[in-house]
Amino acid sequence: MSHRYAYDTPLAPAPLRLYDQQEAAAHDRLRPVADWVSGHVARPHPDLGRRGAVCPFVPLSLRLDLLRFALADPPATDEPTLLAATAALKAQWLAMEPRTGPHTIDKTIILVLPGLPKETVIRVHDRLKPEFVADGMMLGEFFPDHPGPGLRNPAFRPLHSDVPLLVARSMVANDLPFLTEKRYPPARRAGFVAAFLEHQSAASAATRQRAREELGVARGEMGRCPSPDR
Repeated sequence: MSHRYAYDTPLAPAPLRLYDQQEAAAHDRLRPVADWVSGHVARPHPDLGRRGAVCPFVPLSLRLDLLRFALADPPATDEPTLLAATAALKAQWLAMEPRTGPHTIDKTIILVLPGLPKETVIRVHDRLKPEFVADGMMLGEFFPDHPGPGLRNPAFRPLHSDVPLLVARSMVANDLPFLTEKRYPPARRAGFVAAFLEHQSAASAATRQRAREELGVARGEMGRCPSPDR
């Protein structure tokens, strides 16, 4: 099946430079983000509402040296250049080892976007997320004062970061709630959940049943819409 997004013009991936943890720690623009990842994202937080790290996958990703930081070269300064950089982000993640096996879910690339307006990040994330999900990936957006609530504690703000970021990682079974948010129109939710069912065949029976129910709801809403939207 295909969930490909119809672009106005083909995107030519922009060059990205990848940095490992040690290189990022020595880089002026990357050091604050590297410190935030190791000191906040990879650690528990009293307001999280559950045990474990803010992102439960990051500690192992760090231990396995499967987390990379990326900068666009030249820097992304507007929506067209960020679209190209994000297309490159997806290509880099797909090419990054390991490409098969259990540790594929542990590799992550963080595209650091210093100085870029959050409105630009939001638009590009919204436009390109379907491309990522179609290939079994997730595209995360982080920026200052992001209003997105935590799953366990609505008062917690897990998507806040001092620097705008776009993050590429593998889709996992726990991502179903992020793909069925009511802020997405029904046709987009249906596409997301169909991709989830395609790529998460090993998810628990209960999770897959929930996904099928969400798919039915989204398709039912599509039937009541005057015209489908993405």
